[in-house]
Amino acid sequence: MPGAHTKAFTCDHVVNPDGSVEFACSQDEALWPWLRIGPHHPGAIQAASYWLSVESAMALGGWDPDKWSALIWTHWRCGEPGVGRMARGRYERTRIEGKESFSIHLHDASGALVCRLDGRGVVFRTRDFEKWRSGAKERDDKVSSADFHYADRSMLGLGEGEFPFLGPLDGMQATGLLDPANAMPPAHPWLDGSGDHVNSAHLAEVARQFVSLVRAGNPIRVNEADMRFDRYVELGVPFEVECLADTGTRITMQIRQSGRDCTSIEYGIDS
Repeated sequence: MPGAHTKAFTCDHVVNPDGSVEFACSQDEALWPWLRIGPHHPGAIQAASYWLSVESAMALGGWDPDKWSALIWTHWRCGEPGVGRMARGRYERTRIEGKESFSIHLHDASGALVCRLDGRGVVFRTRDFEKWRSGAKERDDKVSSADFHYADRSMLGLGEGEFPFLGPLDGMQATGLLDPANAMPPAHPWLDGSGDHVNSAHLAEVARQFVSLVRAGNPIRVNEADMRFDRYVELGVPFEVECLADTGTRITMQIRQSGRDCTSIEYGIDS
């Protein structure tokens, strides 16, 4: 998103001669409520990834606050269960599959690996982003979450104060809906975002809820994720999540809205 940030998740940046950036992570739960939900929760990792990558790029002097940007791919792999929350990390510019990317290693206060996070983004350098997005948001097919039939909370693995995003499982598919009333502050206890569209942290939580549905509400831990973002998912417009493959330890999902493929997500899971 454009404009100067009014808060920062990382601090004490050290830019190394090789161009990598070392940093410390905020432990302020009031500013960053997703710190409370566990270091390996998909929503927490995905929420942190924006601030980690943007603030590291800013430390390197490579961030234009007047340009809109978007994440188009991310992959992360968790460390061992039982680690503490992210406390420090290292950011590196990398090439993955021949494309400019970034890699971040996150560690807890004791030095144990929390997760390895890779990502790739795009900057809208010439497009009039706000004009382009205004047309996408002015739709006549919007629905209120107050009128949507959601699945039982016990099937979605929800914590206290969290909101359901998906309806009941129908075969290997479920319909979902996110709007400001169930997915944005001050309503949601830890999710945040630009308010322009459904953000990657929302989609990570959608996928986690879908896996919980597929597993009939039994406890699961997501240990790895691969996410590709092809189109924006709009707030207030129903979407579908379909299970494309389930090996028992990996589940591949496709999120579609208005007949278009929007996001592909694969989770590695254990119980």
